[in-house]
Amino acid sequence: MPRFSLVLLAGVGLAACGGDGGGGTGPTPGSISVSAGNNQVGAASAVLAESLAVIVRDQSGAELAGVNVTFAVTAGGGSVSPASRQTNASGIAKTRFTLGPNAGTQTVNATAGSLAPAPFSAVSQINGAVNIASSTTGALTDTVGAIKAESLTVLVTNQSAAPIQGVTVTWASTGGAVSATSVPTSALGLSKVRFTYGTGAGNQSATATVTGLVGSPVSINFTATAGTAVSIAKTAGDNGTAAPSSQVTYTVQSRDSHGNPKGGVIIDWAVASGGGSITPPQNTTAANGNASAQRTLGAGTGDQTATATATGLTGSPATFTTTAAVVTTVQVANNSFTPSNITVPVNSVVTWEWQNATVAHNVTFTAPKPPGTPTDIPDKTTVGTVPRTFTTAGTFNYSCTNHPSTMTGTVTVTP
Repeated sequence: MPRFSLVLLAGVGLAACGGDGGGGTGPTPGSISVSAGNNQVGAASAVLAESLAVIVRDQSGAELAGVNVTFAVTAGGGSVSPASRQTNASGIAKTRFTLGPNAGTQTVNATAGSLAPAPFSAVSQINGAVNIASSTTGALTDTVGAIKAESLTVLVTNQSAAPIQGVTVTWASTGGAVSATSVPTSALGLSKVRFTYGTGAGNQSATATVTGLVGSPVSINFTATAGTAVSIAKTAGDNGTAAPSSQVTYTVQSRDSHGNPKGGVIIDWAVASGGGSITPPQNTTAANGNASAQRTLGAGTGDQTATATATGLTGSPATFTTTAAVVTTVQVANNSFTPSNITVPVNSVVTWEWQNATVAHNVTFTAPKPPGTPTDIPDKTTVGTVPRTFTTAGTFNYSCTNHPSTMTGTVTVTP
């Protein structure tokens, strides 16, 4: 009988001993929950006043000592110390939480084994503030150089949406200008500046910054439109060369006093010299400030002109000049030209221009060579132009040497 009693007592003793939930044979943690330190509010980068604490219980609900608890920051930055601690005799484990440098909600999780984490949340403030947002009203589009009627305004608040006074807001702008670069918030939590649109049409912006606040920087975007048109300028088609009776396109642009393109200006087009025609006779500049017309050159050669007129604007009338000339494309291969001759009026300038001169080459005028034929054209090793003046009218032959590969170019005859 005594021997049996000893064995039974030994069995009871083994059941009462055991591990701490980390793999031993004793009681296993059944729950982990927040005990203290949740939902605190503190200054950014500061240690919270109260420790974060959790309590661990076994599966019957009793506090469990010796259980390892790990603390980890899950949002907002900052740090915990220590990052790991065992529960005391009351099942409690604690750590201190140093908030991160930014305002807003910051969180920590406490874990024990495979149990679901116990979450902590805290609010970090900067000078008592958490949020910054725009309270600007009124139109965000105006002409260049205008001053926005309503002030640019931002509102600074805490986590409860209460306004915070005395927070310095830094203002900056791109394209336009703000009236001040630093304005503290009023008793209503507002910081205000005036905005002047810049002289360039298009997108402009202003920013309000309190580093670290939620919503910072606040961006306010504007669109600046061109002012009243005061001038026109030629933008395409002037001083070109084209064949007689061919078509060319002329373009003008209407602009405000800052050079911004401005639409809605009436342009009158007319042929000034050389004959031919131009269409349309009148049109209106588009939103990009451009208006174009198509000129059909007269049948003659030489300079031909047309005008674009915008009544009362600087630069009006704008005169376009196109030189009507015979342009022939020349192929060079195996030391021969195609075509092999040109016909020119008296006192004409004939210009050779090579598009892909890869080797040294020359042009030699061959019989017949009437009086007034210009000198031969020397070797050209790069792309370029070679003009020669013909003082005698007629058809002239030419040949070339040292052209082992194919080249292309143009011959332009200009009276």
